[in-house]
This record gives sequence, C-alpha cells and structure tokens, in this order.
Amino acid sequence: MLPELEALLELQRCDARLMDAQKRRDEIPKRREALKAALATARAAHEQAKREMETARLARRAHEKEIEVIQSESVKLDRQLLDVKTNKEYTAMLHEIELLKTRRGDRETQILECFDREETLQALLKKVEQDIVEEERRIRAGEDAFDKEIAVLDQALHSIRTDRDQIKPRVPTALLSRYDRLASSRDGIAVAEVRKAACGACFTGLTPQAMQEVRRNDAVMTCEQCGRLLIWVEGSTS
Repeated sequence: MLPELEALLELQRCDARLMDAQKRRDEIPKRREALKAALATARAAHEQAKREMETARLARRAHEKEIEVIQSESVKLDRQLLDVKTNKEYTAMLHEIELLKTRRGDRETQILECFDREETLQALLKKVEQDIVEEERRIRAGEDAFDKEIAVLDQALHSIRTDRDQIKPRVPTALLSRYDRLASSRDGIAVAEVRKAACGACFTGLTPQAMQEVRRNDAVMTCEQCGRLLIWVEGSTS
C-alpha cells in the first residue's frame, strides 16, 4: 500500500473515532435535560395532586356546612310540628322533613365520596413525593456520572486530535485538501474501505477491473457513485 494511502486510512479511522467521541460528548447536555425533565414531571404531578386534594377538601367542607344548615332546618321543623293545627299542615311539614332527610342523605353520600377521593389523592401524593426523591437522587448520581464521562471524553478527544495532527504531515497537501473537501460534504467520511467488492460507504459495486486496480493499492482510486477515496485493506471479504 502506498504510504499516503496508509496515512489516509489512518486519518479516516482517527476522524471516525473523533466524530464518535464528539457525538457522545454533544449528547450529554440532552441527557442532563432528560433527567431534569423527569423531575419536572414528578413535581408537576405533585402540584396537580395537591390542587385536586384541596378541591376535594373544599367540596367536603361545603357539603358538611350544608348538612349543618339542613340539621338546623330539621330541628326548626320538628319544633314547629308540635304547633300544627290541621292534618294538611302536618302532612306538608312531614313532607318537608323527608325532603330535608333526603338532602342530608345525598350530602352524606357526597362527603363519603370526597373522603374516598382524598384518601386516593393522599396515596398518590405519597407516591409522587417518593418519585421526586428518587428523581433527585438520580439527578445527583447522573450529574456525577456525566462529569466523569465528560472528563474521559475530553481526554479522548485531546488524544485523538494529537494523533490526527501526527498523521496529517504524512498526507500530501493536495491529497489532504481533497480529503477535507470530501469529508465536509460526505458526513465526515472521505475514505471508504472496499468490502464485498463494493464501496464500504455507499455500497455501490465495483467492476472486476476496478477491483483489480483498487486491490493493488498503488494509486488513489475513487468511487464512481459517491466520489469517496477507495482503499483495499488486506483481510477484507472480496
């Protein structure tokens, strides 16, 4: 293999590692935000449960106050019942008393429903509070892990860039410029290894003549489809 082809292959492999490390480094802020989003969701659920709990309590208290009013009216009617003169008035008053009892029964049922709702919401609040504690713990652990990962990736990026700087002088200036142009327009992949008689990047098959030429590795060959520089690596499946 020509020395410049060997250097190009090393440069491409180095850049592939560089892109991979940089991609992982760039994804960390998004992963941080995902952790924070989970905590925000738990806190929002807690606030919603608190509001619903307050609504249920207010509704129960309103029903309890109405029962107090009904009780007062019932006592008043019971007293008035003693002073009734006619059967018609007596019957009418009994009807009013029954209506009050029905109203009271309805309110007592609604109070029980409110108690059930409050009990359910209390359990939900407890669970959500536990979720918040867990999400806060995950954030603390995640932040520590992210800091360590960033340190490792930054060191890796520095090391890879150092290796890249040592490889570049081995590539002729014109060929290096061509490599850079291809890399910028081909998602960072300027050099493709030939695999299974095809370009390893766009998978376009090579003619038998092109395969013979590229296997010699004595000249810079390009893919007719994507324009990338082709290199045959010993051990590749033909």
